[in-house]
Amino acid sequence: MLDNNGFHCYADDSTGDALYKGPAQLSPSQLVECRSKRVSEIEGLLDKASVWGAQNIVQFNPTKTQVCAFTAKKTAFTAAPQFQNTLLTVSNSIGILGVNISNEVQFRAHLEGKAKLASKKLGVLNRAKRYFASKHRLQLYKAQVRPHMEYCSHLWAGAPLYQLLPFNRIQKRAVRLVDNPWAPKRC
Repeated sequence: MLDNNGFHCYADDSTGDALYKGPAQLSPSQLVECRSKRVSEIEGLLDKASVWGAQNIVQFNPTKTQVCAFTAKKTAFTAAPQFQNTLLTVSNSIGILGVNISNEVQFRAHLEGKAKLASKKLGVLNRAKRYFASKHRLQLYKAQVRPHMEYCSHLWAGAPLYQLLPFNRIQKRAVRLVDNPWAPKRC
């Protein structure tokens, strides 16, 4: 980890973070100036990460580097830093270790993606259910479906109910698929 004057950059394949707290009331020109200054500081930190990488035999891939500005400001963050002579593009969301986070710190896209993937896998398991006993279907569910619904669930535990309902429906489908004797029967 590189630490410099309150900026923290983790040299992990170009994944880093930098915190900026500015005054709440800025004119548009002041905001652009502050953001440009911040981008220059980030470029300096990325240069330090590059030097560190060269010293430790680590090659970074700037084309895989993601930039996302988490801000409460209504104006878009358009200033983009350069990393190893490559201009980085600012996106509305980033994916880190399988978790997609939007610049508004919402997990909607992540939840929808995970629910869709879990539903597809459960559908495949449903089509193949005649080949497996109930206990084997349960094991397959636990190995193939449930991990997608549980990965980093503590991050999105406070999500709105309508975003979590697909997971409840998948759970109910899974209970019916496994033939759990304790499951409530449909009329």
